[in-house]
Amino acid sequence: MTEPPAPSTSTGDAGARAGLRRFIGVDLGGGRGKTTAVARLEHTEHDGIWRLVLADAKLRYGQRGTGRDDEPSGGDTLFRDDVLVDYLERWTDAHTLVAIDAPLTLPACIRCTLPCPGVERCEVPVVQWMRAWAPRLRARGRSDPGKPAVTPYTQRAAELLLQGLGLSPRESLGQGTGPLAARASFLRRRLSPRLRLHENLLEVAPALTLVQWLGSDRTRALYHGDQATVWEQRKRVLHALAKGLAFEYVWPEMVVRNVHVFHAVICAFTASLWASGRCSSAAQLAAGEQGTEVTAAAAAALGTMWLQDGWIALPRRPATSSP
Repeated sequence: MTEPPAPSTSTGDAGARAGLRRFIGVDLGGGRGKTTAVARLEHTEHDGIWRLVLADAKLRYGQRGTGRDDEPSGGDTLFRDDVLVDYLERWTDAHTLVAIDAPLTLPACIRCTLPCPGVERCEVPVVQWMRAWAPRLRARGRSDPGKPAVTPYTQRAAELLLQGLGLSPRESLGQGTGPLAARASFLRRRLSPRLRLHENLLEVAPALTLVQWLGSDRTRALYHGDQATVWEQRKRVLHALAKGLAFEYVWPEMVVRNVHVFHAVICAFTASLWASGRCSSAAQLAAGEQGTEVTAAAAAALGTMWLQDGWIALPRRPATSSP
């Protein structure tokens, strides 16, 4: 029996990552569960050949073509809190990595318990970093030149650094993301210590993964255009995720026709990239080919503060164009 290729040691603990075989992606929606989807990729071996299998991709239980019919008897079919927690606890073992499309840390001001002197006089290190680097990492809009360069009660360092790299992450407590961040915070506490951030739990952003992998124009085609073309483009992406990707009890058509299910699969795929060493740390991404002297210096100044402040796992851009 052969072992799968050893992951790169470029980021994190390669020894811990080498044993990861199951990758769960969660496209987290509101507490009602109607827009929460899960996907599960299994790295399996058969006759000495390793392959990646899509074993689950579903918005709810009980729908054909979304995975094995193994849902709990009775109860809710949507992934509300209790159902989602049950799913993650049921499938998480020592070989599992979970990737969630939602802010898994809150902005510095929200986490802070110190008396507040105001942003300009704050001495919390990550706020000092944001205050120093935000004006150099993001351009102020011409329509409102007096707008603050940074609001550390809605933003994290990760968002500012990624903006400096030309990406467009959503703010962790920006317009419309507050309830999502609150639910993510609850779930992280509920699932602790089974799931541990930066170890077997990652924050991801499927739209940014796709931009990194395909570029902005080709990513846009996955969301805009006539329905049939959008579905076909998504299907091509699915088949290009990994050589020989297998669909076990999952119909590709069911994945591409719902954006939340599609995103859950991309979340799981991002987790598999992280496990194989193909995602970059803040410093590596900012100092790489898509970075600048400013982003490299900003990442160096950030140091290890991202461990507490949060980071979005992103794959490195491929050397050649993806399908």
